[in-house]
Amino acid sequence: MTPVEAVKFVQFVSALWPQQRLEDETPDAWYAAGLKDVEARDAAEAATRLANHKVFISLAELLSEVKALRTERISRSALPAPAPELADRPVDYQAALKDALAEMAQGFALPKQIMAKVEPSTEYTEIRGADHDPARIAAIRVPCPWPPCKALPGAVCVNADGRRLSAPAHEARLKAAGLAEIEGSP
Repeated sequence: MTPVEAVKFVQFVSALWPQQRLEDETPDAWYAAGLKDVEARDAAEAATRLANHKVFISLAELLSEVKALRTERISRSALPAPAPELADRPVDYQAALKDALAEMAQGFALPKQIMAKVEPSTEYTEIRGADHDPARIAAIRVPCPWPPCKALPGAVCVNADGRRLSAPAHEARLKAAGLAEIEGSP
């Protein structure tokens, strides 16, 4: 959160708890004491949740609620495995894991239920027609781990320019789907 967002957030808190006394210095103090480390949308969601059962709010309660919110997001998501080529580079592997956890905590990772098993719809396979490739269909059940692509389950892989691949999927996605041995994979 930025200092400007902290001012807007304290105004939001004041609207949620009009009976609570907030001084002109409150945004600066709360920013320095912890809001600087919190995303504005997380703070707003935490405050909204607290408003349901708190008559007054402290910064400590708010920060605890943000932590609980982020923990819930992580528990609803599946940690994607870093790229296999990072296995021999522990520092890069650890950085990839850290980035994946941060993405999950911010709510940008897919819930476990979505990642569990994705079957392409009948409509999708009908539209694919002659281009219906069993390797592509099998690969789209998992997300593509290739950084420029990052296709979600159910979506086809794209190249660095954002255009659809002519190959079934990226090699990393085929490996993630357990299909690396299929002929014709990129």
